[in-house]
Amino acid sequence: MSNLLTKKELKQYLALLDRLPPESEEVKKIHLLLKEHKKEQCREHFMPFVKEMWPAFIPGKHHQVMADAFERVANGELKRLIINMPPRHTKSEFASYLFPAWFLGNYPEKKVIQTAHTAELAVNFGRKVRNRVNTPEYQEVFPTSCPRIQRQQVDGKPTKEGITSQSVLVVR
Repeated sequence: MSNLLTKKELKQYLALLDRLPPESEEVKKIHLLLKEHKKEQCREHFMPFVKEMWPAFIPGKHHQVMADAFERVANGELKRLIINMPPRHTKSEFASYLFPAWFLGNYPEKKVIQTAHTAELAVNFGRKVRNRVNTPEYQEVFPTSCPRIQRQQVDGKPTKEGITSQSVLVVR
């Protein structure tokens, strides 16, 4: 159940901040309420989570399209997703780093398996997810989520389809 404030309520609270003395109890309560609202937004929607975890991030329209698709995947509305974009459009940062962290925060009982074409790439993204989950900023948004992250390396032998499997990240 969502505790998000409406746009009208947000506007009213922000207007109150301008009129009240900065050190008043009311201002402190409004700041706490706005902080909780921001955390709730981060839990419910991928893009606010990205902005909170990556303060220097500059969003583009394509980022919101990806964020909406990731939310549909997380909600079970979308079973398969392929993202085709040129290099340097944040595909890997979103799909292999930030989305797994956000997903696990919302669904700590679920599992994520992450693979890549090289062991080094899979391990690096797995480390980034693990490191993000252990940050105070992440724990502030998802205080009860503590997924167990393990790395399982496979032998690298070609499969019958000709794909070489290098490394797998398993989150339980």
